[in-house]
Amino acid sequence: MSKILKAKIVWFPEKLTTINFDYLQNNDSINWNQEKQHLENVRNFMKQDGLLFPGVIMYNTQVEKDEIHCGHFRFRVAQEMGYDGIDAYRVTHPKDIMYLTYFSEICYKHYIELKNIKNIHKPEHTFL
Repeated sequence: MSKILKAKIVWFPEKLTTINFDYLQNNDSINWNQEKQHLENVRNFMKQDGLLFPGVIMYNTQVEKDEIHCGHFRFRVAQEMGYDGIDAYRVTHPKDIMYLTYFSEICYKHYIELKNIKNIHKPEHTFL
């Protein structure tokens, strides 16, 4: 049985799915060495707070498979933490990718502000 890292904050649950790390094997576009600092930031955040925001995937008709559009670093960190996959949104329109990515960035910024102001450590108890 695979071990999936579940998101604590979930939007559009009817579109939520789980994906595994076969997705990362096909991604040559990210130079992990150049993005070392961002990977470290994501690693520290997820170790402390877990997965708050699911990734985003969409089917690519040209290569006939789903592709990750947002969440590459979350996938990599979850894999390091021993998970086989994480929650992700499956979208059907490029505008949804942009919307969810922007929405996640805004929510992340507000979450960090609240955490710094109120010293929140367990957001699922506070916000749900």
